Amino acid sequence: MVKLQTHRGVSTEYPENTMEAFRASAEEGFDLIECDPKVTADGQFVILHDRTVNRTGRMPDGNILPVKTEISKLTLEQARKLEFGAWKSPEFRGAQLPLLSDTLDFAEQHSIRIKYDNVWETFSEEQQDAFLQEISKRGNSVKVGLTCASLRTLQKAAERLPFAELHYDGTDLSQDMLKRVSQCAQGHLLTVWVCYDNQKTAWFQGPKASKALCDRVHAYGDLGIWILSEWDEFFRAVHEYGADVIETTGCVKPAWKDRLYTSDC
Repeated sequence: MVKLQTHRGVSTEYPENTMEAFRASAEEGFDLIECDPKVTADGQFVILHDRTVNRTGRMPDGNILPVKTEISKLTLEQARKLEFGAWKSPEFRGAQLPLLSDTLDFAEQHSIRIKYDNVWETFSEEQQDAFLQEISKRGNSVKVGLTCASLRTLQKAAERLPFAELHYDGTDLSQDMLKRVSQCAQGHLLTVWVCYDNQKTAWFQGPKASKALCDRVHAYGDLGIWILSEWDEFFRAVHEYGADVIETTGCVKPAWKDRLYTSDC
């Protein structure tokens, strides 16, 4: 059965990369949660998509931050004084910036897999080591996935986290590269991600899904397709491309899977 992954949690209806969005993912029956790690000025790992806090962060009184503020320039204490829900809707006002440890706790408590985006590859070597070490301390009690776009970090993740699933989302999907990726990920469940050509992914300049490309990927690992929001896209990704995992912002719901083999779409 195809698995469904939420992009920054159920970000269609909840503030992205917050525990509220992650809880909705578990409650609605999604299989994986994708999220974006960042590092504060004092070396604490938090979950936030942008380099700055301005788009989703607000002052305690609800006001927009007056100046562009990078998360890497704030200490954890300073970042925790902001809230990250009101930008989405007043009902979410007060949502806090999650810590890496919060997501690991959540994944363990709810038996749901948490997958960290490849932005961790942009960390310094010291930060990468600390990031992997914090995850490693949990052992196999937490279902974890690491996304990588380079062979170097894929190999590093494979060695440091023997229990983790590995996800490759590099733009080189040649047979030679896929063979090398598969070799690096030996002993791990490997998912290779391919972009679905739709309005949400128009910005992406890399290869887009085709039957030939997806067949090539399947020779080396599971196939992940990103990012879908419509039933007809979901149906095509499964029946034409053979997707094993589908990423959605939350528009595509797990209940759709029950319709998969009965729909006339």
